[in-house]
This record gives sequence, C-alpha cells and structure tokens, in this order.
Amino acid sequence: MDPRILVIGAGAAGVAAATRLIAKGYKNLTILEAENRIGGRIHTVPFGANVVDLGAQCHGEANNVCYQLGSKLNVFDSNTARYENFELTKSNGERVPMEQSERLMEAMWTILGTHKNELSHYRGSLGSFVLEKFRSFLETPEYGDIDHDTAYQFLEFFHKFENSIESSDSWFDTSGPGYLHYWECDGNPLLNWRDKGYRTIFEILMQRYPLPIAKDAINLEEYTHFNKSVANICWNSGPDQTVSVRCTDNTVYDADHVISTVSHGVLKERYGTLFTPKLPPIKVNAIQGLSIGTVNKLFLEFDKPFWPKDWQGLSLLWTKSDLEAVRSSKNSWMEDVFGFYTVDYQPNVLCGWISGKNGRKMERTSEDEVRKVCMHLLRKFIKNTTIPEPKSFHRTTWYSNPNFRGSYSFRSMTTDLLNTSAEHLALPLTNSCGIPVVQFAGEATHSHYYSTVHGAIETGWREADRLVGLYERLFTTRTEQGPKAYVDVLILGAGMAGLGAAKALRTSGKTFALLEAQSVAGGRISTVPMKAQAGVDREGPRIDAGAQWLHGRQNDLHGIAVENDLLREELSEEGLGDYLRDDRYRVDDFLVQKVDFLVGQILEECEGFAKKGCEEFPTSVDTYLREQFERRIGETFRQDEQELARQLLDWHIRFQIIDNSCMSMKDISAKLWGSYSFNGESCQAHINMKYGFQALVDCLVDDIGHEKIVFNKEVSEIRWKDLKSRVVVKCSDGTSYSCQHLIVTFSLGVLKASLNKLFQPALPKSYRRSIRNIGFGTIDKIFLQFESAWWEDSQGIQLVWSDTLEKDSHWTRYLSGFDIVDPGPPNTLLGWVGSYGALEMEKLSDEQIVDDCVFILRNTRWHSNPFVRGSYSYTSTNCDYEPDFQRSLLETLICDGHETMTGGSIQAGKSDSATVRFAGEACHPKYFSTVHGAYQSGLEQAQKLLN
Repeated sequence: MDPRILVIGAGAAGVAAATRLIAKGYKNLTILEAENRIGGRIHTVPFGANVVDLGAQCHGEANNVCYQLGSKLNVFDSNTARYENFELTKSNGERVPMEQSERLMEAMWTILGTHKNELSHYRGSLGSFVLEKFRSFLETPEYGDIDHDTAYQFLEFFHKFENSIESSDSWFDTSGPGYLHYWECDGNPLLNWRDKGYRTIFEILMQRYPLPIAKDAINLEEYTHFNKSVANICWNSGPDQTVSVRCTDNTVYDADHVISTVSHGVLKERYGTLFTPKLPPIKVNAIQGLSIGTVNKLFLEFDKPFWPKDWQGLSLLWTKSDLEAVRSSKNSWMEDVFGFYTVDYQPNVLCGWISGKNGRKMERTSEDEVRKVCMHLLRKFIKNTTIPEPKSFHRTTWYSNPNFRGSYSFRSMTTDLLNTSAEHLALPLTNSCGIPVVQFAGEATHSHYYSTVHGAIETGWREADRLVGLYERLFTTRTEQGPKAYVDVLILGAGMAGLGAAKALRTSGKTFALLEAQSVAGGRISTVPMKAQAGVDREGPRIDAGAQWLHGRQNDLHGIAVENDLLREELSEEGLGDYLRDDRYRVDDFLVQKVDFLVGQILEECEGFAKKGCEEFPTSVDTYLREQFERRIGETFRQDEQELARQLLDWHIRFQIIDNSCMSMKDISAKLWGSYSFNGESCQAHINMKYGFQALVDCLVDDIGHEKIVFNKEVSEIRWKDLKSRVVVKCSDGTSYSCQHLIVTFSLGVLKASLNKLFQPALPKSYRRSIRNIGFGTIDKIFLQFESAWWEDSQGIQLVWSDTLEKDSHWTRYLSGFDIVDPGPPNTLLGWVGSYGALEMEKLSDEQIVDDCVFILRNTRWHSNPFVRGSYSYTSTNCDYEPDFQRSLLETLICDGHETMTGGSIQAGKSDSATVRFAGEACHPKYFSTVHGAYQSGLEQAQKLLN
C-alpha cells in the first residue's frame, strides 16, 4: 500500500508528523503550508548581532522531546536572565527594594506551586484563587512592611506576566483546576539555542543537524507546497473515496489521509466553513471550549547597551495616577507591556512583552508608533539615564496573521463549562469503515504539554504513529482487498452485548465490525474520575456513573475479571446506615431490620408465581407487596410501630423502583417476578472492580481489537428486506455499511424511541410487541464529594418520609438515600433516585441539585442520553399475557423470506440469507438488567450465528 497523505501546516506538529512518516517509508506525502517558510509559530529571524525567536522558546528538560533531541548535540545554553532577578520599577522611576521584590515573587510562586491540591478542588478562575491567597499573604506579619499600593501594583504586573505564560486575556478567564492540566518539565525552565534559534529543532527532526547532507537527511522542502492556504476539507468520503482539500488559489489536493495541524486560532475562526460536512458536535464543542490567546514580543536593538553590565531587565509597575493617564491616551494598550528584558547572545537587544486584548490592539498600531511607545516606556520608567533611539525595531503580530490567529492555547473557564478536553479535539474524523481520514495534531491537542513545541511535536508523532499502526494492521488482515464497507457480521453498539458478540466472532474467520454511536465503548458503563483529595492524588479516584457491580461469580465476565486481576476483595451492600425521617427522627435499627425481613419474605414468596407457572396471579408486585404487608402488620408490629413500619415500606418500594429501573412497582409483573436467576448464589453483597467497570471494557476491547470499533456512528436506518442477502445500515453522517448478518445491541430504550423509523420496513409484529411490552425505566446516581466525611462512622443515610409519595411530588421525594462510596473516595456519598424523580432531576442544573458547599457533583443522566434512553429493563405487567414476550427478540429474523427461526443455524438452501438478531440485557431471559446478562446475550447470539 502507498497511501496518499496530506499534512496541512509545516509547523512543529506538521514537520514531526511528516518526518516520522517519511522515515517509516510513507513517502507519498505532501505538505501544504500557508506561509512562505517552514516553522509555523517557531520563527527564527536575523536581528542585531545574531538571531531572535519571534515565537516559541524552549521550556524545561525532563520529558521534553526537544531537549532530548537537542541535548545530545550540545545545542543548548541556559538563559542568564532569571525572572526572580528582574527589577520591579514604578512609573515614577521608583524601584521596589530587591528584598521586597523577592518576597512578593516568592509569595506568587508559593501560591501557584504549593497550593496545587487546593487549586485542583477550586470552583473558579485562576485569578480568583490567586487573589484570595495573595490577600491572605499580605495580612501576615512577614509582609507588613510592604505598603498596600506597592503590593497591588505588583499584583497587576504579575497578572500580566502570568497572562503571557497562559496566553490568556485575563487570569479570570483561566480555569483554576484547568491550570493544573499543564505539566511542567523539570530541569532548567528557560533554555536558549545559543546562536542558532529554535529553528534548529527542524534541522534535527529532518536529520540535517549537524550535517545537512547526512545520508538519512530528509529534505522536507521537496515535499512542501508553500503559500497554500486551505479553504475547505471535504471529508464526506465513502470507503473507496478520497479526502479532497481545496486551497484559496483553487488548487485541489486529493488524499487518503489528511493530518491537520492548523493553529487552534484558525480552527476557532473558520471551523464552520473549513470542513464539509460540518464537524461532529464533540469536535465543535472542543474547538469552542479550548481557548487561545495572544502573546507578542517587542525587540529593540541599540548601538550599544545603555544599561549596566549585569542588568537583566525591568518589570513595569504603574502608579494609580499614571495608569489613569495611560488609559485615557490613544495608545492605552501600553498598559499591558509588563517589562523589557535582555536577550542571551544579543548584547545590544531588549525584548518587551505584551499579551491579551491590548496585545491585539498593539498589532493594529503602526510599527513606528509602537517603537515610539516602547521608547516612551523605557524613558518613563528608567530615570537619570540617557536612552538613545534604537537602531532597529521588530514586533510580532501573531493574532493579525490569518494563518495563526493567536499564540498558543490554554484551559479557560469555558473549557470547564463545556466539559471538553484536548482528547476530544484530537479525535480523528473517520470514513464509513472507521478508517481515520482527517486527523488533528498541534499543541492544542496535547492533554498536558499544550502551548509548547515539545507538546506539538508529540502530537505530530502521535498522528503519524496512528497511520503507521493502521497500515500495519491492514497489511496483516486485509492485504488483498483493502478496507471496505462490507463485513460478514455488523454489530450495532459497543456496549457489553456488542463486545460479547465480537468476542465470539474474534477467531471465527468472519469479518466483522462494531458501530458505536458514542465516542467510547461500554454503553451503559461509564467510569469517570472524581477530583483528587488534597495531598493525595494528582487525579481523583474513579467511580462508576453507570453499571457499578458484578452480580455473582458464575458468569463469563467474572472469569475475565479474575484473569485480568480486576476484582477487589471488598464487597458492597446497599441500603445500609441510618434511616432518618424528614422530621430528623432516627428510626431504631431493630425496627428497620424487622421491616426489611418482612418485605424480603413477601418478595421471595412472590417469586413462586413464576417458578410454579401459576395461572392466577396478582396484578403487580406493588399490589402483592402492599396487600401482604397490611395482612401481616398487626401480627408483626406493635400498634405504636405500625405507622413507622408503613413509612419504611415506602422506603423499600422506592428502593425496589430504583433497583428495577421502573416508574412504579405497579408496572412490575408479579407473575414473572421470579424469572431472574441468581444461579443459586446470594447476590446481596456486590462484587467491586479495582479500577471501575471501564477496565473490564478495556480488556475486552484490547482482545477484540480497537480497529474493529467505529465510534461516533449514530445509526439512522436499517434496511433489512429483500436486498440480495444483504442488510444495509445507514448512519446519520451519511455513511453506509452492509453485511450478511446484523446483530442489534441497542438499549431497549433506544429501540422503543426509534422503533417506527429505524427499521425499514417495520419489524414483524412479534418483535414490535416484545419491544413495547418489556419495561425499561431510568435511575440516576448523584455523587456528592465533600472536603471530609462529616458523617463519621455511619454506613449511609437512608431517607424515610412521613408523607405519601405522589407522581407530582418533588424530585427529592423519590430518593432512597445516600450510600457511602466504599470502596472509593472516603469523602463521597452516592445518592440514588428513580422514577419521575430521576426524569425531573435530569432537567435541573447542578446548582439546583446541590448546595454551593458541595465540591463536586457527578450525576448520571441516562434517560437524557439519546443513545441510551434509560438504565435497564424489567418484566412489566404488559408481559403477563404475552407468553413469548422475550423469545420473540431472541428469534433470528431471516431477511430474504421475512421468516423467523428459533434455532441457531439457517435451514439448508438458505445459508446465504441475510439475518438480523437482537442482543442486550433486555434480551436475556434470566440475567436481564445486568452487565453479565448483556455480555452473555451478545455472546450467545454470535455463537448461534456461527453454529
């Protein structure tokens, strides 16, 4: 194979990707560069006695790929200028004593360096956090000798300085917790490239340093088309089509794969028109949520230094009166020039810095006017010194350049609000076979080294390696045909049922693929990190927002979990702890146990209707439970206990509503109550996962093969009738797949919601009846994380109410209570809510659900997820008079003759018939509502197909 690869952008990410691919033998490659040079936001130019870097500078040593590449070649030197040594100078010429300057700087480094654990929990901006802490510092005796004006003038300087590091307009835009996403590289924080500049990194990547004519040298210029600004990327491609890239000069380039490394600023400005079709919502959300700002440099060269020999620069502090005058002047942007500093290997050059909105205003000012303003600032702040005019001047304009639109990215309050990440930005766009056709690289797509060259390089390598790994797999599995949109078996959904089916097909010799509507595998499994505890973890403990426990040991999933060492020794139980009534009365433990025993006894007796196959049975579990409870209440409880016992029964009914994921226990069939099988095990204590349920999903995906799953594929139509032994599946993004055998593992909630439009033509009546009759409701979890576990030794808080539960009751009335998350973060409660309460809760904002004192809320909204539409199934009363209610879904639908069959194989003469099968927890006759039931259902349906 010789795929055509197009790299957009010849900056650090683009060069890294291209050189990696070429070195691996992928030479059918073209780079489109909008500028007339290689480099992107690295731009080294001659200036003064040497060169200066108009863009990026090198930061740190450990885990910095730039340092790792260059240190072997002795290209680095340490900057002589140190931030902590700069003079703090006021606009009236007064210098802040160095001893005070050092203490003020030390306060800031302490706030940002030693309060990280507290900042990780902070619900606000970096600026708000720093301001709170800085005020606290000033109130201590150590800072008593620093006057208020000086302290807050310094604060304003440091605000501008920090904005230049973050590339934000204001530190009130920067997310407090998001600030910690960036990882510092240990070692020297400021390195220089001696007399060569940062462009040296490109020579190293192209293997042309120190010898430009080395045997392995890559002349990337031969692959690069300069002055090529991209107007549109058309990626609406079928399996055998190409991506088409049109430039503003109307030249068109076709490719099998495009790696886009355009600046995040350009993406923000042009994502609406740059891509055809429009980008998926998760990508748009990432582009909008991740932020980019402006940082500019101002270089002045003099005939000779006018400053003392060891002087390293000055930082500018404005007095109140001078600041007012500046803000009313035509060049008010000068307020945000926060300092001028010496430049290594440039004895006659000073570099000024400006960022944010005023940095962009500066760009709109003429270069000569900017030079005059710089000289005005130097002469205003440096008194009693004759400062000559500079012999040359150069300023950067990173925002005005339409090919960049900013300097580098940061994590803003908007990032938090939209709950997005670099991982979302880095997700590739795929064709109908799940092959990546448009990939994204660049500093903004790095999770931890965003805003840096070393981060950009790593992302270029990441995307190059993605392609190399893809073709290594294709060569071994599809050498003759190449990837196609037809497979023998197509599985819809990569939840546990889909993964179970794929596991069975893995070694069958049949080609198969899974289409998943969401961006991750697992379906109703969702393991997410909570915020870290102060002083404990960088990332918080992981909790399961979806399926949480493994029920029983006699199932395949338990064996897989044991094999991969995924199980904890500790077991969990529900409904433990204190039973507290709404009038603050604590119910006696013995009474709680008596009611629990009686309810358990009645429900166990109700199982007999299913086991005995009774012809007469109660109308629902609710009816049977309430009638039997009232019959026995007099003989079990004293008169003064009976009202409280009924209130505890109300708790049990709420608990069962949640446990069965139904709207009411009146919906639960008494006739079928005993149809769920525990395999003879006691499953009251639940089995916990060490790393959350997602770890089990990851093991299955690794075993099946990541390349078998195509994500972000929402199915819009399934055409199953008379298509020459083929089933055709259409997705909402316009792509189509075909197969001989289709296994549908959608949740029952999705099938109910889309039944009339998803299948063309409509499914046979028996299937439709089963889908409508089997119950499917929703439950939600609410995770409340506190600073400490204020409930002390209690094992939980269960809610008992003195009023009657009505349909229109407040949503909190549907809560059963809060369990201690154990094992898990010790400062966290897990609330459970079901029925109408869950539906109402999902409409509310987090702020409406919890009080402001709560650090974090993690509530799962399974009904609101269009790809889930609820939690799990139950046997409803509608099934009582449908003897084949579940068997219908287990039958194989033969598409050619529209027949159904209950056996595992197709009759003689019809071996080439197309089929549709259904799998999922709702399809399992004994293990419905469980993860192992879903997995077993998929496994069994795939095995029937193979028999």
